[in-house]
Amino acid sequence: MKKNNLVLDIKKIEQDYPNNPLEYFKGKKLCLFKACLEKYFPGIHFGIENLLDALGLEVITCDTQSCCSGPFFQRNLITRAQYSAINERNLNEINQKADILLVSCNGCYSSLLRGRDFLEIPEVKGKTEEILNDLDKYMGGEKYSGQYKILDNPNLEVIHDLDFLYLIRNEVVNNLKFDLKGLNVAVHYGCHYLNLYRDKDMNTYLKDKTKLEELINLFNGNLVDYSEKELCCGWGASQLVMHEDDALKITYRKLKSAEKVKASFILTVCPTCLYTLSKPEFRMKMSELFSDKLEVATIHINELIAILRGCEADQCIALRRKSPRIDLIYNTITSKD
Repeated sequence: MKKNNLVLDIKKIEQDYPNNPLEYFKGKKLCLFKACLEKYFPGIHFGIENLLDALGLEVITCDTQSCCSGPFFQRNLITRAQYSAINERNLNEINQKADILLVSCNGCYSSLLRGRDFLEIPEVKGKTEEILNDLDKYMGGEKYSGQYKILDNPNLEVIHDLDFLYLIRNEVVNNLKFDLKGLNVAVHYGCHYLNLYRDKDMNTYLKDKTKLEELINLFNGNLVDYSEKELCCGWGASQLVMHEDDALKITYRKLKSAEKVKASFILTVCPTCLYTLSKPEFRMKMSELFSDKLEVATIHINELIAILRGCEADQCIALRRKSPRIDLIYNTITSKD
């Protein structure tokens, strides 16, 4: 199996469509991968779906897709073969319906690529095939050819949400109603994005990551640097479950560092990181642990774009919820000076 034969070749698109990379996606079906933690933040799905619709792209979701199984694998609850089998089944289902898979979660994106990496190990590949064969029997056979096989020659191409938004950044800016009005913005990429090498050549992997920073500048925000910029959000796979107090020390360090430089909010690209940094129960627990109430807001890039595009509160459930996480950002951006 050719390694990473799923990854969309961004450099080639930039070369072939130097004036408007969006043209590459015209006439193609784009599927939005459903990350589990997006259910807590429906604005993540709404924000990107609404933008794609405005850009005239065909958007679908795959109802037969399941969890990427990343949290189970990270907590040693499933084997490499089970992990690969789950992701291969997902990819097969989506490959039947879409040309491009857009993933708004760092963990899901990493899992889809990592699961295929494991298939290069003969023992894992063999056990994965056994699991898929058993699933075939359990489900009463295939509904289409290769449904429970390893996807050797996919038509599907996969891209991370941030990489897609950055690739078409000029079109994104042209579709905004508001800007950031000079708000102080701190960025958080998340470990699975910063450390992911499976979709990059080594030179690209070793370079500083600057896509979020550049988008903030395009949106007329004021980028603020902070000492714990590359620190984990505190999730740490099983750590937040098994050692909550220790994990929340990391979360507190992260948030406090951004608050010290007067960040209006932290902008992230991962629902899991957003969950960890913003969950009210975690904020309350940190207030008890450290006798310090943190006020810095947090938001996903898709949610922010929905606000900047002028999406009204009645259009998106995430904007209808009264939450300090959203209200400060929403009210500031949409206010009539």
